[in-house]
Amino acid sequence: MTADPEMEHREPARIHLLWKGPHTYQDVLAMNGDADFGIYQVCGPHPAGGTESLLYIGKANDQTFASRFRNLDRQEWNPDNAPWEDNIPLLRFFTGRVHPTQYEQDRGGIDDELWGAYIDMAEKLLICAHAPNWNSQHIGGISYGHTDVYDDCHVLNWGTRASLLPEVSGVRHAWSEFEQICDDPLIWTAGQAGLREHRAHRSRLSGP
Repeated sequence: MTADPEMEHREPARIHLLWKGPHTYQDVLAMNGDADFGIYQVCGPHPAGGTESLLYIGKANDQTFASRFRNLDRQEWNPDNAPWEDNIPLLRFFTGRVHPTQYEQDRGGIDDELWGAYIDMAEKLLICAHAPNWNSQHIGGISYGHTDVYDDCHVLNWGTRASLLPEVSGVRHAWSEFEQICDDPLIWTAGQAGLREHRAHRSRLSGP
């Protein structure tokens, strides 16, 4: 079967994130510079995952990390406002910034529009791949209408990435690649596992 020529020659989106941390809440409030935009992760105690669980992945795109954490919905992570006997003081934060490749630097870097698009795509794909405990959006995967965009998206995590995988491929969370070989990825995957078990059983029966 021949792949769609448009998909075959589409330029892949390689998004490199350089992670730093762990930070305290107050550390993040000081990140208000021109380069303080990107993805952040929250790690800390969770009953189902232990003391260093990945709790949340978010983004600071149209505003810096400091501005994002000053918003009302992020004040709940401020240890100064934590209720008595609460685990909020144990939270640790990691920040990831889009890092241009040498090729991109030689051509003037990444423009603001593409930079923002990279942040949006990376956040969504990382949530799909890791399913943090506190996230509610994007947990179910890439919607069918956006699958062609994420087919060619590849996020690489560098630096102090904490609980994140070193690499995340959009094709793993989009359907169009699987549609070239099957109707339903989950059914196909389960069938392949069953076929391998059947072959292994026959091999054991037949002997050396």
